[in-house]
Amino acid sequence: MKLRLLLLVFTFCSFFSLNAQRYLTPQFTAVTKTTAIYGDNFTVLSLSVTGHSSRASAFPVPPMAVDIYQATGDTVSKRPLMIFVPTGNFLPKSTRSSPTGDRVDSVAVEMCTRFAKMGYITASMDYRLGWNPVASTATDRTFTLINAAYRGIQDLRTAVRYFKTNAAALKIDTSRIMVIGDGTGGYITLGAATFDTYAKAYTTARPQGKFTALVNGVVSPMIIEAYNGDIQAKTTGVWPGIPGISIPAGDTLCVPNYIAPSSKVQLAVNLGGAIGDYSWLDANSTPIVSIASPYDLNAPYRDSVLLVPVSPTVALPVVQVQGSHWIQLRADSLGVNNSFKRIIAAYDPYKSLVAPRSAAGYYGSDKYSATYATGLLPLVGRSINDSAPWQWWSTDTTVQLYGNSAGALAGNPGMSAVKARGYIDTIMTFIAPRACMALNLPCAIQVTGTEDLLNAITTKLSVSPNPAQNYITFESEVFNPIQAIELYDMSGRLVRQVAKVNNHNFNMMRGALPTGMYIAKVKFEGGILSKKIVFEDK
Repeated sequence: MKLRLLLLVFTFCSFFSLNAQRYLTPQFTAVTKTTAIYGDNFTVLSLSVTGHSSRASAFPVPPMAVDIYQATGDTVSKRPLMIFVPTGNFLPKSTRSSPTGDRVDSVAVEMCTRFAKMGYITASMDYRLGWNPVASTATDRTFTLINAAYRGIQDLRTAVRYFKTNAAALKIDTSRIMVIGDGTGGYITLGAATFDTYAKAYTTARPQGKFTALVNGVVSPMIIEAYNGDIQAKTTGVWPGIPGISIPAGDTLCVPNYIAPSSKVQLAVNLGGAIGDYSWLDANSTPIVSIASPYDLNAPYRDSVLLVPVSPTVALPVVQVQGSHWIQLRADSLGVNNSFKRIIAAYDPYKSLVAPRSAAGYYGSDKYSATYATGLLPLVGRSINDSAPWQWWSTDTTVQLYGNSAGALAGNPGMSAVKARGYIDTIMTFIAPRACMALNLPCAIQVTGTEDLLNAITTKLSVSPNPAQNYITFESEVFNPIQAIELYDMSGRLVRQVAKVNNHNFNMMRGALPTGMYIAKVKFEGGILSKKIVFEDK
């Protein structure tokens, strides 16, 4: 009974400590927005006008711009970065039949503002557009789409490197970067998390060879690094000229920007997108979170052919892809999302919804339908037609000139700011603790286990100062000396070990350990006691 009461008190206190935690709840009331150009590259949108690819900055299309949001009055010298990648079907607003798809989308502004108020620096980015959704064959549609997605991944990685290059001026912690993609942007963020070797462009599993084509009697990848630039956009790509493809020989498709930094990020979030092929996701992939509607007919929730709406009543098939349910089950099976398993239940209120919604919310079934996935939230809307209920937009005449509001409303009935913000509340509650774990942020959300609580009743151990800047002192009772100390980061990685303390007092120096929360496993003769410790900068 005492243990049960203690656990209840621990959970109760943990729940209320959420109210004051940076990176979990708002800490600031206002944000400041600035706009920057994160890179320069060649766009294919100009082909229909000039007959050639053109510099994005020179052609009259949205440049490679990014809106940067920072909390007013935030003095922390190194902050985690969140980059938002909007939807848009890789098409300009004038042709995509949708009122959304820009860095100024309502959901982009809302989520950037919310994360900035929680202590992040945030950004919403444009990326290069252009493909042919109405090509005469599925192969041609697939070719132009995978090339558009490839450019989107290149552009996101370029944006990451832009921020790493300017980290000092913007006060960014380059080891803590999260990318969030909405719809089409979800395909890009998933690609950035998993598409880490060029061979994955042509070695697919479902089905095999789906991103290859027969060219002059020879099977060839639809993406070739010499033509398209490498997967990081750190090399120049020049098109050789291929019969049947409108890009002229000698046209540039990619030039490098900021080649020195790594393009690596620590967390990818997918809102309603899918992955080019689920075999891309392997044990080396970045942790992944997915929020998606199981009922979305155009964006697969499991494994099916991607359909691209070309009118309010017509959607053309393109290529088989894998959606959020398959992605998250595979991520768990590979251990990619192991850090999510240690989140205290009080910080994960939607956990109980995942398995039943995955089982009941899909037009089909398989043996994995009721399996819980640590990074998946099946977001069921008020209507079965809700595919992205977190989006909203203006329905005035100006917007309708650029997008088919009636068609968009068919996938988001009852669309409004109030409705969308309610879903964004849920999305933020789901993402925030997982971001704390994946980015190793100082959030008090990690399970320590009942054995440690039992030991804490009789074992006296003080840890001070906590938070600390340079060192932490561990002190036990004289008759119960500390035998050893192991220090783990929030991903479960052992970062410091002192095998022979054999004293009731020990100073652990911080050394090169980065800012963040750690779990210290302190070993005594009678067992182990865990303590959360935090290192912070001045």
